[in-house]
Amino acid sequence: MLLFLILLAVVILYKFLCSRKKAKLTPYMLEYFLKITDPVPLCGKPDVVWMNRKGILIVGDYKSRCHNKVYDSDVIQLSVYRLLVEKTQQKPVASFGYIHFKGASRKVKLLSEREIIDLYHRYWKIIEGQVKPNQAGNNSYCQNCSHQSICSSW
Repeated sequence: MLLFLILLAVVILYKFLCSRKKAKLTPYMLEYFLKITDPVPLCGKPDVVWMNRKGILIVGDYKSRCHNKVYDSDVIQLSVYRLLVEKTQQKPVASFGYIHFKGASRKVKLLSEREIIDLYHRYWKIIEGQVKPNQAGNNSYCQNCSHQSICSSW
């Protein structure tokens, strides 16, 4: 009878441990420098890359600003991180990422590889003077811009 109770306790404990839910996301990579040369040269250091239960990687970035507004530049940055992770880790990467603010998180849809490549080429055409940049919709964006010297709007 004692052996039966011990065996029953072991089976119950085993079933309990197997039934516990795993964490939804587990850290996969933290602030690791990544670099690629193909399809375009890019480098960066994602704040965090998580892996979900299905083995899919998800990029994340932490922002220290007080407001929870997501800017286009945030989405571009996270999208570049996604491309870097995709090309260096040989694992599936989600088409979305998370931007974490103080006290809140936002899930954002990321740009495609093609959109990142197009932005890369447009950036260099602007720098080389082949294309005029679009004027910012809000002049306050221009106050700390590093391209003021080549901008006709400034």
